[in-house]
Amino acid sequence: MSAPTDRFLEELARRSRPPRMDIPDTCTPEFLEYETVKRYADSLDDLTEKERGERLATLEAFAAYVDRTPDEMVEEIYNRETRKYRKRGFYSDNAKAFAAQIDGPQHVQLACSNVIRSFFIANGYRLPPEQPDWM
Repeated sequence: MSAPTDRFLEELARRSRPPRMDIPDTCTPEFLEYETVKRYADSLDDLTEKERGERLATLEAFAAYVDRTPDEMVEEIYNRETRKYRKRGFYSDNAKAFAAQIDGPQHVQLACSNVIRSFFIANGYRLPPEQPDWM
């Protein structure tokens, strides 16, 4: 069996990246000023600048999609007084709906919604994993 060609590997890498639904490669400078975004960006240090920019831009597009700032999203997902999650289902459902707008296979859409999940994880909260429709 021969080794994979560079062209094959490039095509494989292109297919595994989530296509953009008019999401730019980078986010706006104002978006980087939110404390929760800074915390998330710190967790992306092992990625390339391009990958980091794409994930931050995806998060910015999601924040616009739910019409909230990142700080508001983190603040309202968990009630510190009762120590219970409040809007976890709201964000989980919206992450799935947001990712469904992407043209591509389900694994690409799942990768997009996982960017949203990783934002919440970086800020100390967890969204339930996405369940396939057949489950």
